[in-house]
Amino acid sequence: MPSLGLLLEHPIFDTYNAKVAGINEKVQPSDVEYRPPIDFSLHQESITQFKQKYIYDNMRGIEDRDGL
Repeated sequence: MPSLGLLLEHPIFDTYNAKVAGINEKVQPSDVEYRPPIDFSLHQESITQFKQKYIYDNMRGIEDRDGL
């Protein structure tokens, strides 16, 4: 598989989020031990814009330039 088209689209952190949920039950968000869960849906709009500008447009340019 050519590396040009490989993209980690939606990483899942369920195990991490479950672990920090247990830790976070005992602490407050202001505590140094507090760990926020990882949730990419909070940043979906900026992720989509980034992918279009820096990944998809670049891939298309390389495909057009190199005839892939």
